[in-house]
Amino acid sequence: MARKKDKILTKKKHIPYNYIWTRENPISFITESYQKFLANLEYINVDKKYKVLQVTSSVSSEGKSTFLGNIAFLLGQKNQKCILVDLDLRKPKVHQIYDSENSKGVTDVLLGRASLEEAIKKDKKLGFDVITAGEKNNAVINLLESKKMKELISQLRNSYDIILVDSPPVMNVSDALYISKITDAIVFVISQNDTKRAVVKDAVNLLKQNQIKIIGCVITQVNLAKNRYGYGYGYGYGYGYGYGYNYENDDWYSYTFDSRSRWRF
Repeated sequence: MARKKDKILTKKKHIPYNYIWTRENPISFITESYQKFLANLEYINVDKKYKVLQVTSSVSSEGKSTFLGNIAFLLGQKNQKCILVDLDLRKPKVHQIYDSENSKGVTDVLLGRASLEEAIKKDKKLGFDVITAGEKNNAVINLLESKKMKELISQLRNSYDIILVDSPPVMNVSDALYISKITDAIVFVISQNDTKRAVVKDAVNLLKQNQIKIIGCVITQVNLAKNRYGYGYGYGYGYGYGYGYNYENDDWYSYTFDSRSRWRF
């Protein structure tokens, strides 16, 4: 029986991006874990100096976009005026969260094909706004460094309580470094099962070398079958208590996830 349970827990699931877990399952251990993340974020951001949060990871498929969709929904539930902006201009995903076409987005605003008001998509059921990436463009770095990009983010700062930015992975392309110039801080996402520790260290070192502020990390895709605490506490520990590194001492490598986890730096 135990062997069958482990098999179910370790089987990889492909959940659509537009499935917002925290909306569909408001009373669950996973939703509670997202709530713990927000509680930790409020504690770190008590002075409200981190208004534009960039979410990135080392490599692709670590759960950034899924994480962002759920956090944006919960912020909306807390009556926070929140907007999710897709700056992963090469491989955009945010339009899938919103279940819409990737049209009239960031690139369209920057190139004068749409106004900011036209680009902002609203949905009362979700409770947060979205700007998709827009039409693909080969001059990604030029767009990210443009004056119009800075103006776009500045306008959003004046209209929203918090701006969540979906960013490409650090090790794939240099985009995340350019995006960090227009954001206040980074939340770093790590897939516990798939991402190697050395890759994470390289990505974090690259961010720190560029003097980019990392205010915390989130452990995703936790292998519940191997967690001795069971389903509820295991996932909660992975998503909730896994948030944050040694903020006081600015020391990433003192971070500990679990007594048996490979993320024990």
